Amino acid sequence: MCGICGFVRFNGVVTDGSETLHRMTAALGHRGPDDSGYYVGGCYGRPASVLLGHTRLKVIDLTEAASQPLANEDETVFVVFNGEIYNFSDLRRRLAADGHRFRSASDTEVIVHAYEQFGDDFVRHLDGMFAFALWDTRRNALVLARDRTGKKPLYYSFNGDVFVFASEIKAIMVCPWIERRVSVDTFAEYFTFGYVGAPRTMYEGISQLAPASCLVFENNTIRGPDTYWRLDFPPEGREESRPIDAVKSEIRELVVSAVHRRLISDVPLGVLLSGGLDSSIVVGVMRKLSGSDIRTFSIGFEGETSFDERPYAARVAKHFGTRHTEFVVKIEPVELMEKLLWHYDQPYGDSAAIPTYLVSKMARQFVTVALNGDGGDEVFGGYERFRAALFCANIPAFVMKAGAYFTGLMPRNYGYYSPKRRLERFFSGSNNGTVMSRYLDWISIFNGDMLRELISRGGDIYDLMERRLKLSENASLLNRMLHFNFITYLPGDLNTKMDRMSMAHGLETRSPFLDTGLIEYVARIGPRLKIKGGCTKRILRLAFKDMLPAGIIKRKKHGFGMPLGLWFKDGLGDCFSQLLLSDACRAKQFLNPDYIGRIFREHQQGSHDHGYRLWTLLQFEMWLRMLEKPPTWRPGEAIERPTEKRLVQTGKL
Repeated sequence: MCGICGFVRFNGVVTDGSETLHRMTAALGHRGPDDSGYYVGGCYGRPASVLLGHTRLKVIDLTEAASQPLANEDETVFVVFNGEIYNFSDLRRRLAADGHRFRSASDTEVIVHAYEQFGDDFVRHLDGMFAFALWDTRRNALVLARDRTGKKPLYYSFNGDVFVFASEIKAIMVCPWIERRVSVDTFAEYFTFGYVGAPRTMYEGISQLAPASCLVFENNTIRGPDTYWRLDFPPEGREESRPIDAVKSEIRELVVSAVHRRLISDVPLGVLLSGGLDSSIVVGVMRKLSGSDIRTFSIGFEGETSFDERPYAARVAKHFGTRHTEFVVKIEPVELMEKLLWHYDQPYGDSAAIPTYLVSKMARQFVTVALNGDGGDEVFGGYERFRAALFCANIPAFVMKAGAYFTGLMPRNYGYYSPKRRLERFFSGSNNGTVMSRYLDWISIFNGDMLRELISRGGDIYDLMERRLKLSENASLLNRMLHFNFITYLPGDLNTKMDRMSMAHGLETRSPFLDTGLIEYVARIGPRLKIKGGCTKRILRLAFKDMLPAGIIKRKKHGFGMPLGLWFKDGLGDCFSQLLLSDACRAKQFLNPDYIGRIFREHQQGSHDHGYRLWTLLQFEMWLRMLEKPPTWRPGEAIERPTEKRLVQTGKL
């Protein structure tokens, strides 16, 4: 995995271009700690600047021949690339048969030759996780592209004079012509979802290239972004009808193929094992495919037993005989938050960033590449909210209202499976009529009524949500939710979290369940194969029933979250009070301070659990304060220390 950056100016030369390029590349050093490379050139027939930078994490072909920027044979096409092309071997053979000459064994080189062979349509031939920038010296054109599910990030800005791009916003910020301006119009989206999705960012003038899209900057004009792929769900009642045994067999074959393609590596490789269904399947398939030792990693937290999945991970590790390492850490969230915000560059409301950051840091001590189970819930329907929506589709509104009343009488606790918290969430949309409006309330941190109290300005997020829902309006209810989740939460939250938190330590992560062929196949099958009765991810469980322990096959969903409710009644509450309830609060220029104070008091008194809302507010305030620091500022090392590291050697080593 790597970091890419650069800029193009057609109307003259940037006088300090090389210095700026080196600052941009240095800002991405954590993404590629093994090497760095640069291209500095001009445009044919006109005074201009073209500068490309790259930081390299060596994974495939560790030699200098694979260093970037990498060019074609006559050095008329250059590319800087972040990611992996999983079909590069097949594509390489096809291109070589057509006369293209390769000087490295890397997957990167197929990009420049595919561009020569197929022209602007070349991105459709690439299957993998990627973000890249390609410079064609013959046509004076810069081509940017991003993978289908948004695994790898890519940001850009154009002020009418200079076009700049980078893997992370911090590299764009060091450019002297870039101004750090807050985008007020994105606030509603952030406080609804906990993130801002492509193409927007929380900075005016800086955009994120959307997944499955391509952009061309040519003759000082942006063309695109254009979408080159989309996941389509069939109309309700027209899903593929196949015998269930045939579907099980095909699902299993596709998953095995996806894992196999992600085992190509010239460096040590392991698995981030939670003990859930998806990561356990990845380990089981790896055991089937590989005769070598498999390294697995899990993490637990002192004093947070209901959030600790290590016993399940250890059970899977023992079952498959992996070399399993457990880490137990004591979390100091205040000390970590600034570090995590620096890696995200903008507020991010998912507290699962903390365990993802820590397990990635620990795993990097042993491996350079780690597979994970990300995407299984998005593809097969694994979230409880999907099942809840199907369940409440035929429940009258008065029953929902009564449920909300009786839930309010229940005692509160802050464990992972807290019944009161879950029922509060379920009944929270009781007055909004349709199932989809209830679903939108369930996935909202601040729902519509709360947003109107919190934000004085910032746009109408529900218009945006409704437009996205209409993209699959003819599909079944479950497939509508899956599609909405696929184009919002998956790239905006899940993939962003895994990319930033793993690349913070130079760890490449790969997600077999986001394989293109697999997700396209599962989209076509009927919804009852995904969820039936109380069983989520039904067809996946059936396909691997013989491979996994029964307790894992039947295990219900357990997210990678943190006990925010408890934290805000303790030390994190003190931090919140000092930052957001003081006269020095930066957020009060955009948000309603009276409402912030009210929900904080409600949480402290125990009448409501506002933990996730307080977390998004605290992230927002700390981000505003971070904007006051110089663009080249870096936070000090957060002092997260493992209190225990245990190598659990199971099986025959």
